[in-house]
Amino acid sequence: MSVRTLAFLLVIAQALLAGAIYRSVDAMGERATQRLAEDRLSLLSDTLQSTIDRFVAVPDIVGESRSIAGLLLAPTDPEARSRANAALERATREVGLAALYVLDDKGKALAASNWREPTSFVGHDYAFRPYFTQAMQNGRGRYYGVGVTTGQAGYFLSSRVRLDEGVSGVVVAKVDFTPLLESWTSGREHVLVSDADGIVFLSTDPALQYRPLGRLDAARSAEIRRELRYSNLSLEPVIGTDDWPAGQRATRIIDGTAWRMSVVTPWVGKGWAPAGAAALAVMASLVLILVLVTLRQRRARLAAERAAYLELEGRVQARTKDLAGALERLETEITERQRIDGELHRARDELVQAAKLAAMGKAFSGLAHEINQPLAALRTYLSSLRLLITRGAETDALANITVMEGAVQRLAGLTGDLRRLARRSDETSETIDLGDIARRVAELMKYRFADYGVALELDAPQGITLSGNANRLEQVVLNLVLNALDAVANAEDARVAVRVFKEDDRARLSVTDHGPGVPETERGRLFEPFFTTKEDGVGLGLAISYAIVREHGGTLEYERSGAGETRFLVSLPLSGDGKSPDTTPEQH
Repeated sequence: MSVRTLAFLLVIAQALLAGAIYRSVDAMGERATQRLAEDRLSLLSDTLQSTIDRFVAVPDIVGESRSIAGLLLAPTDPEARSRANAALERATREVGLAALYVLDDKGKALAASNWREPTSFVGHDYAFRPYFTQAMQNGRGRYYGVGVTTGQAGYFLSSRVRLDEGVSGVVVAKVDFTPLLESWTSGREHVLVSDADGIVFLSTDPALQYRPLGRLDAARSAEIRRELRYSNLSLEPVIGTDDWPAGQRATRIIDGTAWRMSVVTPWVGKGWAPAGAAALAVMASLVLILVLVTLRQRRARLAAERAAYLELEGRVQARTKDLAGALERLETEITERQRIDGELHRARDELVQAAKLAAMGKAFSGLAHEINQPLAALRTYLSSLRLLITRGAETDALANITVMEGAVQRLAGLTGDLRRLARRSDETSETIDLGDIARRVAELMKYRFADYGVALELDAPQGITLSGNANRLEQVVLNLVLNALDAVANAEDARVAVRVFKEDDRARLSVTDHGPGVPETERGRLFEPFFTTKEDGVGLGLAISYAIVREHGGTLEYERSGAGETRFLVSLPLSGDGKSPDTTPEQH
């Protein structure tokens, strides 16, 4: 067999194969289109049926409401009508209906959900509508048509309401199928729904809507026009075979209605699909060769990828080892930093305690005189007491004992304040009175103020409470008062004012003096550790005070007025009611 003959036979075989495949694919496409049309018809009809079922019970439920019964019993009562209009309007909005309205037994609309609109149904006569006559005769009615008042089509569900007083009426719910039709329009298929007379009232193709599927006799046409089912539309021309969209058609009756739904699905597998399948069959041999070549290339690529993967895995393992070493070094460094941080905290606490004791040493240098006085008095009274006891003067002896007891209590209170202020601070927090703290510090400082000849003005009412550590806040007040005392020691206006008050829902403490203050250029460093303007100062008092106030959620500020007044202001958050009574300043 020659090559030419073999080539000719191969061409013939390919042509026969292409033809067979073309016919097979075409038949498969027709069957697939039919199945798709039936599936879509089932889904869309169920959707329409469920939409109707969703609203079927609404007229019955609305008819049982008291507002509707009250309207039917008193149709001319404005209040009854107003209540019914409001109830229908609210129900329409909540349920998602197009409208809800109530008719009396003559077909006149008494109330409606659209009572606010120009196209309100109220007052109109709908006795000619089939949904009214059906409800009055059979208890319920179903009807699709174009609204005579609004000009908008809808599905009308009606239910008769009977009251024990013999009064009856009809509740009508209007369902708008527009959203449903819009969802159908977004699909590929064409959808038509026709009524019992074969008139298409829902269609994804506007050109087919309100046209009959067949000729209508004169009697039916007259009846449809009398009930204004589709308003004054012509209902022409009849939909012919050429008017249907191309595709496979499926039709069924909608359960519970006399409607018929038709779905036309575009062809699947028509046009280029069979030809494409035939072309693919012709090219199958070439594809097979290409597949073999591709497989060979793929094996080579996989081998190269495996080699690259092994190399990469080796690099990852080496890098992982390096990262593990770095992580171990980092953990060691973190441990060391934690140790250093602990030592730093301990050093800071020791420094704070040393600064506190140094401040106490300066503050209480005048206490020796105050302690010596009661001690000398005690010695005198003891000698007197011994003499009185010898003489038997018990009354005078008891009086001396009372005086001695007062001196001892005074010494005990003084040493108790010193011991509390000197003890090492802890982390406990409690409710404290800021005025009490200011008064204790002022009491302990009054001797040093007397030695310097400086007047101390104290305004510290009770009741301004906050949550914090009393020992630490006492140190803040002590540091500020000491600084103010040092500032006015040689000033002409030798007085210091300490005031506790509440402002803007916060507890505040101010220490004011008329000393030289801090130079303008140095104020930015005022609260830095080891910064001081004193020759013998350490520079820790304000820094420590600033840190303590910040730990309590407050602020410490420095102010200098144009009149030469220096003020340090502490602001802390209140706890409790924070109220303070009106008091007058104390003089020390």
